[in-house]
Order: sequence, then C-alpha cells, then structure tokens
Amino acid sequence: MEKIRRFRDICMDHKLWLGLLLLSDTVFGLFLWLADIRAFRELAGMFFLFSLLLFAAAAACTYRREVRQSKLVPEYLGSPDEEMEEQLCRCLSAGERRHIRLAAQLLCQKEERIKEQVIRLEEYETFIETWAHEVKTPLALMTLVLDNRRNEIGPDIHKRLEYARNQMHGFIEQILFYARLKAVHKDYLLEKVSVAESVGEVLDEYEMLIHEAGFHIEADISDEQVVTDKKSLCFILSQIMGNSIKYTRTEEIRPELSVTLRRSGSDRKLVLEIEDNGTGIKETDLPFIFDKGFSGDAGGQRKKSSGMGLYLAAQIAGELKIGLDAHSVYKKGTRITLVL
Repeated sequence: MEKIRRFRDICMDHKLWLGLLLLSDTVFGLFLWLADIRAFRELAGMFFLFSLLLFAAAAACTYRREVRQSKLVPEYLGSPDEEMEEQLCRCLSAGERRHIRLAAQLLCQKEERIKEQVIRLEEYETFIETWAHEVKTPLALMTLVLDNRRNEIGPDIHKRLEYARNQMHGFIEQILFYARLKAVHKDYLLEKVSVAESVGEVLDEYEMLIHEAGFHIEADISDEQVVTDKKSLCFILSQIMGNSIKYTRTEEIRPELSVTLRRSGSDRKLVLEIEDNGTGIKETDLPFIFDKGFSGDAGGQRKKSSGMGLYLAAQIAGELKIGLDAHSVYKKGTRITLVL
C-alpha cells in the first residue's frame, strides 16, 4: 500500500509532463486528422496509449531512483565518506549532487563544532566536580575548628560562621548530586533505611538554624524502614527542610515544622509529610517549583534562591521511584508529601 501511495505521489509531482505529452499528442493528432482522417482513426488511440506507457515507465524509473535515494541520503548525511558518496551520486542528478555535497559539508562543520563544545563542557564539568570534592577539605577543617574552638569564639560570630558553613555544604552537595544525575552509571546503594533515622540526621544538620529561628519541631515518625539510597533520601529531605527554614514568618508567628509518617489507606505505602507554617507558595508558582532554575515570587528571599534544590530533589526522587508532591497556601504554609 505504501508503494502504491508513493508511486501515485510521483505521478502527481510530474503531472505537468504528462499534460505536455497529451497536449503534443493532441496537436499531432490534429495534424494527422487534417492530413488523413482514416489514418487518424487508426493511430490516434495508439498515440495516447504510447504516451501513457512512456510516462508510466518514466515514473517507475523515478520511483526506483527515489527509493535508493531515501536509503542512501540519510546514511551519507549521517556518515559522509567517499564510498557512500560514490554510491549516492549514481542515483542523483548533477544539481542534486551539488546540493547534497554542500549539505554534507555544512553538517561536518557543525559536527566538528559540537564535538569541540562537548569536550569543553566535559572539561568544565570535570573541573567543577573536582573543585567540589577538593573544597570539602577546608570545609571539614572549618567544621572541626567550629566544634573544637567554640569557647574561643563569640556566640554571635559562631552562629554566623555555622550558618555560612551550612550554606557552603548545601551548595557543594547540590553540585555533586547534579553531577551524579548526569552520570551514565549511578552509584546508588539500595539498602534498608530507617526513615526516622534519616529525618533525625537532617534535623541535626540544621540544628543551629532551627534553634536560631526558634522553630517548634513536631515529629510523629514510627520506626519504619524503606529500601532506598540513604544519602539521596537525606539530600531530598535536606532540600525540603532547608526551604522550610529559609522561608519563615518569624516576625508574625512562631515558625513550626511538622514531620509525619503514616501508611496510606489503599496500598499501604509509607507517606512522609513535611509541613511548615512559613510564607507558602503562590498558586501561580506551585506547578513550577520542581522546574530547573525556578525560584518563584518569594519576596526578598527570591534573590538568594538558585532554583536548583527542589529540581534536584525531584530528579533524584524520580530515579528512586519516590513520589513527590507539594501543596501550599500562600502566607499560610507548605506541605511536601513523599510516597516511599
């Protein structure tokens, strides 16, 4: 059926030539009729039949040539070598050969530029990943000094340095997890992980900021375990809780953070809910909070947001088959739900 349709399309594309053939037959038939009406009656039908057969033969040759072209042209443009070019040129006209060679030349130039950009991008990514790993050493030293020399540093300065350390640690983790997402081979370590223990580790990480902001923490977590990558789960939780701590309304009410773990009613899956009473998210921004680089309208805090935290959390959650959803009411709070 496809062949018939293609042959019909070729005939329609060249209908002008069929019209010219029939027109020439009509003219010669008219001359024959004027010269000898008896010969006209005998030969007129043969003129038209011969023209139709001639057109059908030409269309068949064109069809076979186009079939070969449809196979050879993509192969040649994908890998333009001399052997493929020679095969293709046999079924092309002189004008078509010039166009194909020009297209192949432009594609080769574009491919070379793409290869150069890929090499530069890989070198840049390697440099960033190496830098992220190397900067962990001075960051660990900073942590050691803050822990061991607490009595020698003023409380206000200590809080500011601790905040800066936590911020640096969070940004470095984002870089490393972003690189991890783009890697061909993922190094996820799937094992039984305690949800309560993971939540506790993230809360300990933000202990200084939670205490400084005066958060009231309410945790209702049973001792349940899930099979997942613990480091990735903690990263997801840290991005969610970090936003809860960042977008608070301390000048209006006491900030609260509620963490609840329950079983869903139908399929009995573990559902982890993290809810705060912070600034919330505008209804127009809510569908896009997991998009790359989206920071939304968060007032003065918008300038401090990279828009990468929830994007990375959503990407990692997708790879680990963790359901991630958000519900928020502006100026009242946000609830993030993880289905484990």
